[in-house]
Amino acid sequence: MKKLSVFLVFLVLSGILAGEVLADNDYKEVQENSYQVHWDGSAEVTFRTILYGPEDMLNKTKETITQMGLENATKLFVNQEVQFLNNLGLNLENATGEIIGYNTTGPLETVITGRITNLARYYSYDGVWEITLDALRILDLTNINLTVVNGSIYLENYFTVTLPSGAKVTNITKGFEVESNGSYIKLETKEDGEKVTMHSIIYLKNGVSGDDLKTLYAQLQPVIITYTGQSGNEVYSTWKMTTESNITVRGNETIVDTLEKYEEPESYVNSIKMQFLIGGVQMAEQSIYQNLLTQFQMNGIKVINGSVKLLNLNSTEPLMIKYHWVLQELIRTANGSYIYTYDPRLELGNLTFPYRLTIAVNETKITRVVLPKGYKFTSIPKDINVETKAGSVKMAISKVSDREVVISSNVYLAYGVPSKDYRDLMAQIPENVEFKYEETGGSGICGPAGLLLIGLVPLIFRRRK
Repeated sequence: MKKLSVFLVFLVLSGILAGEVLADNDYKEVQENSYQVHWDGSAEVTFRTILYGPEDMLNKTKETITQMGLENATKLFVNQEVQFLNNLGLNLENATGEIIGYNTTGPLETVITGRITNLARYYSYDGVWEITLDALRILDLTNINLTVVNGSIYLENYFTVTLPSGAKVTNITKGFEVESNGSYIKLETKEDGEKVTMHSIIYLKNGVSGDDLKTLYAQLQPVIITYTGQSGNEVYSTWKMTTESNITVRGNETIVDTLEKYEEPESYVNSIKMQFLIGGVQMAEQSIYQNLLTQFQMNGIKVINGSVKLLNLNSTEPLMIKYHWVLQELIRTANGSYIYTYDPRLELGNLTFPYRLTIAVNETKITRVVLPKGYKFTSIPKDINVETKAGSVKMAISKVSDREVVISSNVYLAYGVPSKDYRDLMAQIPENVEFKYEETGGSGICGPAGLLLIGLVPLIFRRRK
């Protein structure tokens, strides 16, 4: 669960690039992590890292520690570890650090101790606790630029997890070993009552190729420990968002006015607001506009006019983004009918998460579509109402008149839903439904091009989830 600790922490201070440091010799690091887990999901932890080489990097790192002073270097080391874990959604409290060997000719050792308050998560969905550990150093491997490394990399890791009294392990990621042209990755996992141990070795020899890495990285995955014994409290966030969109067809243009309201998680919404304010509101609006403009153009859609407005940045109200678009060349035709395509899954039908959904999702979308005089809807999809343990997808259509409909949609995904159950739910919902309409006479073909838009306008934060 740690970075290449000293390698990434202290070398930044001395301005030494990773590639330069690793250019002369082989990199070797051994990591020993232990976790004493409690029934509230917290754990006392000890992270120990021993750096053996290369010698040039060791010496420069030790010099940096000496120049900073041991107390300052230790404080910085601890703060960076706390921040790193926080970025992973883990809260490390009462953290203390120790640096050993900085004034010797031997290896450099760092130790972090503390208490992670939320290491294990309880999922009432199937009544289990789960712990996820990066025992294969996936985060580190994805950040190594091997094009500037002229040496081998050897990472050996020992993880010991002591579960709370009475816990029963129900599943643990299995070990494996993969080799390619002398480089290899292996993982061993073992359960002994309430104790689970993991041992991994990642060895990338000097000159490892891209094809070798594809082979080696193909099986990389976190180690997941699942256990039962007691129920627990669920602590999670809900992604809540509401969208209102009015689509009005006029002549050969379509006017689309959309208001997106980002409501929860409050802490995340506030952080986005802060980023917009720090970076400049006008710049943020222009960036969003350009991003959407590019996507319209990629779909063959002509933008006549458009604007983006950020609202509520300096208030406690939900973040809102207001869009106004005047568009052409959106609609498709078939067999004399215009066809409007709508996604009842609200772009949530293809989420990628390998194990579980660690938040709940609740999105609502209200879409009003108004055709010009001389047109009428000839075919409207049936309502959708599918509910499973994984969540629900609902779409209700109200026909206001022959040329106006209101579509009310909601997608709810339960916290802790396994990826398979999520996929089974979405498999019951069509990717798109079609609204067909035709000209009834009196106004000529006006090219109501805007009705495809609702399926194309992307939400600015959609890919993040």
